[in-house]
Amino acid sequence: MTDRLGWLRAPSDSVRSWRQWEAFAAAVRGDGMDRILVCGMGGSSLAPRVLAAGFGAAALDVLDSTDPAAVRAAGQANPPHRTLFVISSKSGTTVETLAFYRYFAAQAAPRQFVAVTDPGTPLERLARDHGFRASFAHPADVGGRYAALTVVGMLPFALAGLDGPTLLERALAVDVAQARMLGARLAAAAAAGRDKLLLAPPAPAAALADWIEQLIAESTGKAGRGIVPIVGDGLPAMSPDAELVTDFSADPLDLGAEFQRWMHVTRAACEALEVDPFDQPDVEEAKALARAELERGPSSAALPGTLTPAALRRAARPGDYVALLAYLPPRADVRERLERVRRAWAGATGCVTTLGFGPRYLHSTGQLHKGGPNTGLFLVVTGDTPDDLEIPGMGRTFGTLERAQAAGDVRALLGRGRRVAHVHVRHLDEVDRLAP
Repeated sequence: MTDRLGWLRAPSDSVRSWRQWEAFAAAVRGDGMDRILVCGMGGSSLAPRVLAAGFGAAALDVLDSTDPAAVRAAGQANPPHRTLFVISSKSGTTVETLAFYRYFAAQAAPRQFVAVTDPGTPLERLARDHGFRASFAHPADVGGRYAALTVVGMLPFALAGLDGPTLLERALAVDVAQARMLGARLAAAAAAGRDKLLLAPPAPAAALADWIEQLIAESTGKAGRGIVPIVGDGLPAMSPDAELVTDFSADPLDLGAEFQRWMHVTRAACEALEVDPFDQPDVEEAKALARAELERGPSSAALPGTLTPAALRRAARPGDYVALLAYLPPRADVRERLERVRRAWAGATGCVTTLGFGPRYLHSTGQLHKGGPNTGLFLVVTGDTPDDLEIPGMGRTFGTLERAQAAGDVRALLGRGRRVAHVHVRHLDEVDRLAP
């Protein structure tokens, strides 16, 4: 089992580092930067996103989509001369994160960039060579999805001027034994056929479900086993294969405690399922196939081996789940359309459903899709990108990268014998037609 247990001491380590981060934040504000944009994927972006939503921190924003519309919107919402860009990648090689950096580096001064990465990575060297304002070390013994209470989540929290000491003190008070009991319960439920986990936090903590989704899916989903997290309205009715969890705090200052509690929950569930909670063995394959698509030149045509949506629907079996995977602008209006499609698929198949925006989900539920049980029906939706954006210095556009990532994941899913349909829409109005 991978030895990545640094998250166990992360709350106390961060308490000791808080004054340093707070002083850094004050200096940033003193230089006129009152906007923070975290550029990252998966574990590097989800915790800051949850904290920003929970505390209504309008000055803290997150970019974790290569869709050109999302990149453009992030730039418009965060004027470059007023923004500190936090470039966050544990490996220092995440292609999306480096593409974000190249795009904004053409618009802002080097001193407006901060790196968060493991020691010795290419990103750390880039930060040194290009004169970043600072580089902060990601703890090497903490996996990305377990890093919420390290510098990954707490530096943006400090930059937003929020109450870190109280949040961290509450995280230190988590009842570990109780959390582990919940993890054992979830694993037992999965073994009994209730392997869909419906997460229902109260409205003030609604974004927490997205963070737990990654933690559970990427940690448990391997070796043909796993728990399928369901965020939002994903049940066709009272499903016999679903386990419901509603025990969450509505106090934003308890988000740190929720982070720490669910890390203990997940570790215990993985131990009971006999899988390593800290690795993600099936993630790299989709990345390699996406790189091959970039060399080949990705196409909008349906890939060989994929099904039609109608055939995918007919392939549904009891105990399956439908994953709607959309490489489209992650805007609220697009999500509303996709949620309607999602509900229609739940009604037509009797299966629980999930919704993920690509390439974001590749760093969240992608491991489960390929390494977990073969119970997923995957409907991958791509779209035209008429207002594409060049990635300076990379010789490609964000739209090209996005389509390559979609094609790479489809090929990876097909390679694992998964049931996949691919639909390319020319206009967003065509999304409505995906409803069965």
